[in-house]
Amino acid sequence: MLEQILYCHVPVSHLEKAIKWYKEILHLEFVWHSEEERQAQLNFPSGQMLFLVESTHQTTATFKVNSQTHPVIAFQCKHIEELANHLKRNAVKVDDIMDDALGNLFLDFYDPDGNKFNVQCDK
Repeated sequence: MLEQILYCHVPVSHLEKAIKWYKEILHLEFVWHSEEERQAQLNFPSGQMLFLVESTHQTTATFKVNSQTHPVIAFQCKHIEELANHLKRNAVKVDDIMDDALGNLFLDFYDPDGNKFNVQCDK
């Protein structure tokens, strides 16, 4: 049966700019990119892969329910306030940290193409 998510694809409008942003802002490890296929692989410290795929269509890795945008990818971190401050210092669109009162903190942020991501942190 399934064990884990191995990789995700994220649509971007300009591959080279996106590679730079994901490396510099999110500190992902650049592995390779294919000029022909217009995609790149970046890795998280834990080994999961994120593929950036250049799209000629204006699209994001999000969906809407009752007019509310939801991310399709969520991350985990240990220091959510530090992450929020880092993102804000780098002019990233960041929503307020939310506390679910069950021991979790959540944060939403957006890449330059409007892809919305969620971050969870244990309190």
